[in-house]
Amino acid sequence: ELAYILLREAKYPEAIEAFQKAIEEEQDVTKKANYALTIAKIYNVHLRNFPRARQWALQAADMRPGWGEPYILIGRLYASSGPLCGPGRGWDSQVVTWPAIDMWNKAKSIDPGVAAEANKWIRQYSQYMPNREDVFIRNLKAGDSYYVGCWIQVSTTIRTSD
Repeated sequence: ELAYILLREAKYPEAIEAFQKAIEEEQDVTKKANYALTIAKIYNVHLRNFPRARQWALQAADMRPGWGEPYILIGRLYASSGPLCGPGRGWDSQVVTWPAIDMWNKAKSIDPGVAAEANKWIRQYSQYMPNREDVFIRNLKAGDSYYVGCWIQVSTTIRTSD
């Protein structure tokens, strides 16, 4: 298909347009969802536009309920946002792990086929959560609701690495 040719040629805006056209013309919802997730991946990997990547991943998830792969991607977007949302270390960079883990938990709860991958990401990133002391000195506690700002802008639950 044209969209994949454009993608291979690194013509990303044109590839996105072609995938959008394919979504409009395609009847098969699984293919539509795959195209939407491909657009999300282009925005993530090639254009580094995380909000647009999330938008397309959510569209893919809406098109194909019970598919965990879009939530795996959203979790990865959140987890990789530490340097975007803070200095790369410390509180602002660490709190992005909470909504990331939320997404991976959602992925495996709706799609057992992605559970192993979700668990791998959860194990990898749990160590980067703030510790009890970091939470305590902010007058917060594990289990509290916490709003993660930056581009993520979601409420999550505080957890600690220890």
